[in-house]
Amino acid sequence: MASVAAGSRLLVHGTQVPLTLRSLRPVELAGGWTVPVLGDVAALQAAGLAGSTALVEFPTEFGPVRLDAELVCSDGLFVLRAPGLRAAALVEQRRENVRGIVQLPVRGALLSLPETETRSQAVAEDAEVVLEGVTSTVSGGGLSVDLRAVAGLIPGARIYVEIGMPGGDLAPAVMTVLEHDGPRVRAEFVDISQLDRERLVRLVFTRQRAELAERRRSAEVR
Repeated sequence: MASVAAGSRLLVHGTQVPLTLRSLRPVELAGGWTVPVLGDVAALQAAGLAGSTALVEFPTEFGPVRLDAELVCSDGLFVLRAPGLRAAALVEQRRENVRGIVQLPVRGALLSLPETETRSQAVAEDAEVVLEGVTSTVSGGGLSVDLRAVAGLIPGARIYVEIGMPGGDLAPAVMTVLEHDGPRVRAEFVDISQLDRERLVRLVFTRQRAELAERRRSAEVR
């Protein structure tokens, strides 16, 4: 499955000279994909491409891929999206990306490193990288988690995690590491059941509603 990395240079064809955009986050080009981008919106509008469908060249791990994409502005964010993607799908993607402060226990292990790295560069061949920590923020798209050890967790590394959910059961997932700063690692879901993703989203909204209610009570006391 082809994917686009954050910061990738995207070429929008349809003008004498292709217009350049930059992707703002990593996206897998499958199903109803959307790629938030940064670029010269005025130039796109002047070329008559904004709000229309154009041929876009995406750099991927398999080489350049050319796809038709709709160039639209959604909630103040300029995005490329798969043609014909329903508005409801965009709403659902934004909902899944709502991030909240939620603390959940996490255990897991390193699965693989990027193809450009070797295991020996990050961690000894015979070493088992055991991950253990607590999430700092959660969304339907990924986690920020404070881990006790981050050996081998370079950007692009894949990890298997089990997220401890309220009630005691586990939500297993495969994730890709996006970045780490000290013990804090930010990663996105590559493989997680839709049921578990929905549970995480509901948990975020439940915590946010509780925090809002607490702030209202505090304001009334004052």
